[in-house]
Amino acid sequence: MRLPFRILVLEDDANTLSGIEEVLRDGGYLVTGAATYEAAKRLLALTAFDLFLTDVHLRGYNGLNLVRQSAVEHPEMSIIIMTGFDDPMMEIEAGRYGAEFLRKPIAPDTLVDTVGRRLALIRRQRRFSRKRITGGFRVVAGGRPAAVTEVSYGGLRLELPNTGEVPGSFDVEVTAIGLQLTVETVWSRSTDDGAILVCGAALSNDSTEAARTWRNIVDRLNA
Repeated sequence: MRLPFRILVLEDDANTLSGIEEVLRDGGYLVTGAATYEAAKRLLALTAFDLFLTDVHLRGYNGLNLVRQSAVEHPEMSIIIMTGFDDPMMEIEAGRYGAEFLRKPIAPDTLVDTVGRRLALIRRQRRFSRKRITGGFRVVAGGRPAAVTEVSYGGLRLELPNTGEVPGSFDVEVTAIGLQLTVETVWSRSTDDGAILVCGAALSNDSTEAARTWRNIVDRLNA
């Protein structure tokens, strides 16, 4: 069964927020609404979303700050920026973060079409609970020393020396226990200083013996 996409909407006008939520829920999406900047920030830290739809001009806050943060911390998440202000630079700002730009008021058909187009670009992965690993543990990823900093049944997050782009598919060796996993790159980005490459990868096949062993490791880490 295909899991529905999860969408977070940040909008401080109650009527607009309610209208957007209704349109998107009618489209079959799982929608979470946030009426304040701080509420959206907490939700982004706790839950994995496929799409973040945010207003820019909020009471006392600028939605672009969350967009910048999300582009770094959740590079796999798609973003749509919306505003009712006539600001030609806003569309340029949206492009800097790979986000779509919409000007309010937004017609329901335009909203649905834009959301559908953005979500179509996302490579869907099975949703598993994730656990961050403080300090990480050492592996060899595509022949490079790396640290695993986050795990789930379906994949892992890696940090490795930035000696070139990560291939679309590569092996991760957990040398301490002799486990080798074949994974596929979902997203990757460099740290600000360019020294480290951060990569999200999904298991290529979750029915292998290696995948079952990996799930046992994740269970122990979650215990």
